Amino acid sequence: MHLVANSGSAFAINGFAGLTGAQELSFWLAFILFNGYVMLEVICLAAFYFASRPRAGGRPNPAAIWYFLASVLVVLAFISTVWGAPAEKTFLDDSGTFLALGGRGFRVLIGLVLFAGGATMCLLIGAVATARRKKAERQALVI
Repeated sequence: MHLVANSGSAFAINGFAGLTGAQELSFWLAFILFNGYVMLEVICLAAFYFASRPRAGGRPNPAAIWYFLASVLVVLAFISTVWGAPAEKTFLDDSGTFLALGGRGFRVLIGLVLFAGGATMCLLIGAVATARRKKAERQALVI
């Protein structure tokens, strides 16, 4: 991407013009983190969709509540990336020259640990609840 942007062509656009190497790296770290949240949200919503459909007997899976709570927590994790905006300064020190976990980065870390970690725990609790329910349904069929 940088080769095309620095080619001198009139159509070449360099979105990183004027940024230092540390700022570019901070941008890419925030970009990767944001896309990780997108994947986590897709997993939460897919789990909620499949768990909330009524099964045999007409009852939905109560674990769907855990999956819904996980999707809400991931939305809060998205919001935590806004706390660290702009992305090119999220993971920099106060001088803006070196990578560090300063004020903005600490806020994003709170979102990562508290909200995304909580969402992952809710997904695990929902998966355990789903497995227990399936096991109980299988035992009920045998009896």
